[in-house]
Amino acid sequence: MSLGRTLKALRQKQSLNQKALSALSGVSQATISRIETGRVRQLRSSALKNLADALGVSVDFLMGDNEIFAHIPSANMGGSIPGVHEDRFRQIADTLDAFVIHENGRVLYVNQTLADLLGYRKEELLDKNCIELILAPQSRSVTQRMIASRSSETYEVLMVRCDGSTFPVEITGRNISENVRLAVTRDITGRRCEQAVSRVQRAGLEIEKAHDLGKVVRILGDELEDMGLQFEAVGLQVIDHEKNLLTSYHAYPEARGYRSFQDVADLQESLERFAPLRGLVSHWHRNKVWEREADERFLQMTQSGPLGATYHPEMLIDVPFSQGMLGLGLSSGNAMRTKHIVSMLNELSQPISFIIKRLFEIQLLREELESTRNQLLVKQRD
Repeated sequence: MSLGRTLKALRQKQSLNQKALSALSGVSQATISRIETGRVRQLRSSALKNLADALGVSVDFLMGDNEIFAHIPSANMGGSIPGVHEDRFRQIADTLDAFVIHENGRVLYVNQTLADLLGYRKEELLDKNCIELILAPQSRSVTQRMIASRSSETYEVLMVRCDGSTFPVEITGRNISENVRLAVTRDITGRRCEQAVSRVQRAGLEIEKAHDLGKVVRILGDELEDMGLQFEAVGLQVIDHEKNLLTSYHAYPEARGYRSFQDVADLQESLERFAPLRGLVSHWHRNKVWEREADERFLQMTQSGPLGATYHPEMLIDVPFSQGMLGLGLSSGNAMRTKHIVSMLNELSQPISFIIKRLFEIQLLREELESTRNQLLVKQRD
């Protein structure tokens, strides 16, 4: 079916005349008339979006073959698409953004894009409760509210992949009929990581002493937790060979008590006492990511520090940057995709490095000013 015939059918279905649709969409009545009579075949994307929004459908729906899209599964179809070109429907649907069509949460149709994003086969999702299956527990209530209110506003939640790993998404939902709803989903991990980098950098610009780096690590942990990462603690190791210092900052996520820890130690002495630190510094010198299990030697080392015996990660990931290592301790049985964690830690280590460099420069300036002041006092006494 042409764009004009589809537009007219949707308009009439909602009991709108051309003047009313013009008022809702901002597209002139004359243009709507020309579209419906076939005199306009190509339309600006902004006008298409405005018309689609006014009619409560997607642009893809408005531009699609009506024979394909007219019979989107409904409550009495049990997930099938009888009497239509099903193969053609699937061919088009699987090229679109990730989406699911559901009836109060029960999956009627899911396209390949969303199935791939979640790591399922499409048939594994049909007739399942998608709220319970693919949404993190903390995201279910907001989704249920959006469905109940028939809202078309975009909102953010956490989704759960087949392997149990969690990631942030943006959902835009629309009701197709009374109880049937289309939900378009977008993975926003990259965008959230950029936001985290920006927030960490802003926090770093507000501090003037290295002691306050713990606040930045606390914020960094908040951002990682908000992105769906489940971890025991986030850690920052600052290595200063010139001053022979190893400064450690750790923060527990809110799920583990929302506490921060800081420790300053003699670098050389610590290296002689603890084999895990020798491995850490070795990887830092080689600019190499270190992924390993938390063995007995590591647990013994943490017990002697401020973290104490409460810190029991199963796996550790540390990413190097100019002044040290940024890492996460992951909990037992945690479904994590380590390559994604490494990528995020690499992104977040950049503002951390900038912050530490700035703090070192401020400290050096303070020391120089203090030295100059002392020299002037000596001259005054003489």
